[in-house]
Amino acid sequence: MTRTGYGESNGKIILVGEHAVTFGEPAIAIPFSSGKVKVEIAEMPELAVSTMISDVYEGEVEHAPEHLHALISRFEAESHIESPIMIKIEAKLPPSRGLGSSAAVAVAFTRAAFDFLDKPLSDEELIEHVNWAEMIAHGKPSGIDAQTIVSNQPTWFQKGVFTSLESLRIPGYMVVLDTGIKGNTKEAVRDVHELVNNNKENKQFIDRIGQLVYSANQAINMRNFDALAEIFNECQSYLATLTVSHPKIDKLLNAAKQAGAVAGKLTGSGRGGSVITLVKDYATAEKVVNAVTKAGAHHTWIESLGG
Repeated sequence: MTRTGYGESNGKIILVGEHAVTFGEPAIAIPFSSGKVKVEIAEMPELAVSTMISDVYEGEVEHAPEHLHALISRFEAESHIESPIMIKIEAKLPPSRGLGSSAAVAVAFTRAAFDFLDKPLSDEELIEHVNWAEMIAHGKPSGIDAQTIVSNQPTWFQKGVFTSLESLRIPGYMVVLDTGIKGNTKEAVRDVHELVNNNKENKQFIDRIGQLVYSANQAINMRNFDALAEIFNECQSYLATLTVSHPKIDKLLNAAKQAGAVAGKLTGSGRGGSVITLVKDYATAEKVVNAVTKAGAHHTWIESLGG
């Protein structure tokens, strides 16, 4: 009988604290349940070589994008897989949008690999595998993507320390928008640090974002939608001042607010990437989706805030 393995995962969203987190301030990340990734592995003796099928690449594993090639090759070598395998990756997460795509694929693949081997997999071992893959994809990852995706819990992150938080139970919805523009995290982070180093007055915006992360945690615990909405809008104004917004982000935020969104901000490193907006009910969420799609959003997702 042909050996097979299956694994799935979802993405992550930085709720609040991006950029300030690189100065030692805290950030909060949450699981992005609409951004699903599914991976299937099957033994295929009839194939000449291991092959993969995905949205971003289709063909021999040997010529796959570097981080995928490394992940699959490591699995084949460490597990002494002799027969060629077929890997199918179905991802509802566009890459380079700040939604944890590469970590989500690594989580789903590792789960599928251990299922294929019929071996147990602890969260600690899973995180180790994912962070190894993330090193290849990003150089020096913070680990927040792996931690949030594996735990599937909101996560408080500060100076390399992760703390799981209670699940969100706020009445309302979040509409997540893809600008269609790939972000460049390294460049954005470098530019913000230069901005602060060259003008110490800019440090006040970093400090204030840090304070707002504590306020956001309070708002989450109190299930206070309006307080969280105010925090979103204030954060976005500081991120724009720190030069990490983008005309497309501004355009989508304006369209969302005209359609009934109460608040919105970029999520991740900015200058493209993704945007998160808050709405009070599902009907408004659907109006926002229609409006931002007309305004040029490439993908949209509606997430419940758990209330």
